[in-house]
Amino acid sequence: MTISNASALKLAGSNPQAAVPDPPFAGPGWRQPRSDTWVYQDAPGAAHVQAVLLDAGNWFLDLWSPQSRLLACGSAPAGEVADLAPALTANAARWAPPSGLEASRRRFAATAEAVRAHGRLVPDEARVRAATAASPARPKALPTETPATAPAAETPARRRR
Repeated sequence: MTISNASALKLAGSNPQAAVPDPPFAGPGWRQPRSDTWVYQDAPGAAHVQAVLLDAGNWFLDLWSPQSRLLACGSAPAGEVADLAPALTANAARWAPPSGLEASRRRFAATAEAVRAHGRLVPDEARVRAATAASPARPKALPTETPATAPAAETPARRRR
């Protein structure tokens, strides 16, 4: 008696679909709603990135606002998606919906270039540093000496009551 492949699979109770391994970027914040689509969201109700498999090594990414408006889009190799998704979602709050697809592509391209140039991008870190450095409330320079190592003349006298 010969058993066909289909019969053997029925007997074994298995499904002939091959298991597809998770992409290299899958991890915290990622979920897979469909077989070729992954979604990154770092907080419930926040902006999210939808990654759709284009081919073996490339993914198309869309950044969506919490109101479901397209903010940025473009493609990237699987190895860059893990750093791009958090960088995109971190910028979503300051990006208003663009006036068109070209603006969405420019935002994506600028973010991808920054991530490639600086590794994992912390959003607007340089701007925050620049703003706090130039802030009128920030002292010009912090003292380099502690009160214990400062010369006696520079140490303020304590007031006695």
